[in-house]
Amino acid sequence: MKKQIFLSFVGILLLGGCSTVSQNNAFGEIVSETRTRGIENLHWIKTPQEAASINKSVHGLLSSPLTQKNAVRIALINNRSLQKSYEKIGITQSELVQAGLMSNPLLGYKIGHSGSATEATIGIEMAFLDLVWIPMRQKLAGLELAKTQWEVGDEILKTVRDTKQSYIEVRILQEKVDMYVPILKSHEASVQLAIRQNTAGNLSKRDFLKIQDAYEHARMEAMEMKRENAKAREALNRLLGLYGSQTKYTLSRKPLPLPRKKLKIEGLENKAIADRLDMRAAIVATDYAAAQAGYAQKTHLLSEIAVGAERETVTQASALNSFGIAIPIPLFDLGQGRISKTQALYNQSIHHLYETAVNIRSEVRQKYAQWRYSYDKANEYDRVIVKINQQILEETQLYYNGMLDGIYELLEDQRRVVETKIEALEALGELHKAQADLEYTIGGKLR
Repeated sequence: MKKQIFLSFVGILLLGGCSTVSQNNAFGEIVSETRTRGIENLHWIKTPQEAASINKSVHGLLSSPLTQKNAVRIALINNRSLQKSYEKIGITQSELVQAGLMSNPLLGYKIGHSGSATEATIGIEMAFLDLVWIPMRQKLAGLELAKTQWEVGDEILKTVRDTKQSYIEVRILQEKVDMYVPILKSHEASVQLAIRQNTAGNLSKRDFLKIQDAYEHARMEAMEMKRENAKAREALNRLLGLYGSQTKYTLSRKPLPLPRKKLKIEGLENKAIADRLDMRAAIVATDYAAAQAGYAQKTHLLSEIAVGAERETVTQASALNSFGIAIPIPLFDLGQGRISKTQALYNQSIHHLYETAVNIRSEVRQKYAQWRYSYDKANEYDRVIVKINQQILEETQLYYNGMLDGIYELLEDQRRVVETKIEALEALGELHKAQADLEYTIGGKLR
C-alpha cells in the first residue's frame, strides 16, 4: 500500500514538472508580424555580449550621415524603452509556464512521547484539483501572452512612428538654421549700408534704427532656431538610445521627397481595424475576460481538494499507513463575489473593444485630413508660392538695374525668397510627419 501511494505522488510530480520557459518563440511571432509591415532587424538584448554587439552595430550606422531609415534601425535595436517592453513577453511567458505547474506537495513530520512510547508521523499532502484546473489556467495565461505580444508589437510601431517624426523634425530645423544664414548676412549688409548712409546724411536716424531693429530681430530668430534644433536633436538621441560621442553624428543631406500622388481615404478605416495591433490586443483582452468569467463560474464552489498519505509509527508497534482527502465545504464563501467581478470585467472589456474600434476609425479620418492638408500645403509652396517670390525677385532686380528701386528693396526681396523656401521646407516636414502618423494609424505602410 505504502509503495503504491508514493509511486502515485511521484507520477503526479513528473507530470507537473516538465514545463520549460521558451521566450524566443513568443518574440519570434512578433518579429514575423512586424516584418509584414516593413520592420526588420528586431533584436532582444539579453546578455552583455549582445549589448556590446548592438553597440558596435550602432557605431557602424552612425559612421556615415544618418538617414531616416538608419535612424529607425538604430531605434529598433538600441531604444531601451523598447527593450524594456520586450521583457513583458518574458514575464507573461513565465506565467504561462507557471500556470501549467501543480502546487508543490506539503511534507509534514510529527513526533510525540507518551510514557515509554514514542510516536512518529510522516505525511505528504497535495492539491489534487490542480490536475483539473491546469488546462483552464494555461488557457488564461496563453491569452494573456497573446495580448502582451500585440501590445509589444504596437509599441514597436509607435517607436517607428516617433523616430521618423523626430528625425524629420531635426532635419528640418537643421536645414532652417543653414538656410537662415544668407538672411542674416543680408540684414548685416543692410545695417552696414545704413551706417554709411546715415553718417553721410542720406538716411534719417529713424530709418536707420528701423533697419538695425530688423537685424536684431533676425539675430534673435537665428538663436531661437538653434535652440529648437538642439532640443529636437536631444529628443531624437533619446529615441535612438545615444549618448557621449555617439551624439556627434551628422545628418543626411539628401532632399526629402515630395509625393505628387494623392492618397485616397477609401478603405483605410477597414484596413486599420484589421491591421492595428492595439485592436488585436483589445480583442484578445475580451477573450481573456470571457475565459476568466468561465473559470470563476466552474470553480466557485469547489476550487481545492487536497489528498494526502500518512505513515504513523509507534515504538514496539506496527506502522499504520493511511490515505485521506480534504474537501472544502461551501458554507460561507460561495464564490459569488468572484463571479460578479469577472462578469463586470468581461462587460468592461466589451465596452473597451467597441471604444477602441470607434477611436481607431476616428483617428484614421483625423490623420488622413491632417495628411491631406499637409500634402496640399507642401505642393502649393513648391509649385506656386516659391516660384512667385523668385519671379518677384527677378522683377525687383530689373527695377534695381534701372535705378527705379533701391538696394533695400532688392535685399528685402532676396530675404523674402529665402524665407519662402524655409516655409516650403517646414510644409514638407509637416507632410512627412503626417505620413508617419497616418502609417501608424492604419497599422502599416502607405501604398
